[in-house]
Amino acid sequence: MQPAPAGASWQATAQAALQRVIALIRKHPLKFIGISVAAVFAVAFLPHLVGGSASLKVQMQHSFRSAQVSVWVDGDLACSEHLTGSQRRRFGLLPAGIGGNFSRLLQVPAGWHTVKVRVTSDEGYDNTGSITGDFPQDSQISLQVSPRRSGDLGMVWQGMSTMAAESTPAWYVKYASSLLMTAVGSLVSAVMAYVVKQLPNLLRPASTPKA
Repeated sequence: MQPAPAGASWQATAQAALQRVIALIRKHPLKFIGISVAAVFAVAFLPHLVGGSASLKVQMQHSFRSAQVSVWVDGDLACSEHLTGSQRRRFGLLPAGIGGNFSRLLQVPAGWHTVKVRVTSDEGYDNTGSITGDFPQDSQISLQVSPRRSGDLGMVWQGMSTMAAESTPAWYVKYASSLLMTAVGSLVSAVMAYVVKQLPNLLRPASTPKA
């Protein structure tokens, strides 16, 4: 008895699976058509329905020895950090007071958002401010925060710089996505053509054998 060829078992398994799929299609043709249409819609339109992202850059200059800054986006805490100031010198020699800088880049979904900032210090400063702005997709918005000794917290948008070049996927990602879309579309089209061709036979009730 000769041994079975090296791929015979795999071919038999694949053929049996194909026969089961065809049997299910014959049993539920309308359901299969609905699933195929939904798959085509998902492949074609879902990437366009998903919103992109943008960047929020929060910047602040302060004159505190020790402080805490917290940032919320739409009520959700985005970051909270402890700040320390150091002695500044004018011309490298003359004391110019205590000061420090804070800068943080946050990722947010594209669209309108409300940003709230709270600054507290060991020196008794405690103030909160909020501002609303529109974040276009693939853009960077800078928010300048200014804690004032008068007690209020100044907040102002500094503008927008596009980041399309940095956020664009690499060429091989685009090529792979396009190739996958083409392959899936071709497969679905072939299956749909087969179903349409066989639809009359699929919908025709099976004849019962005569007694």
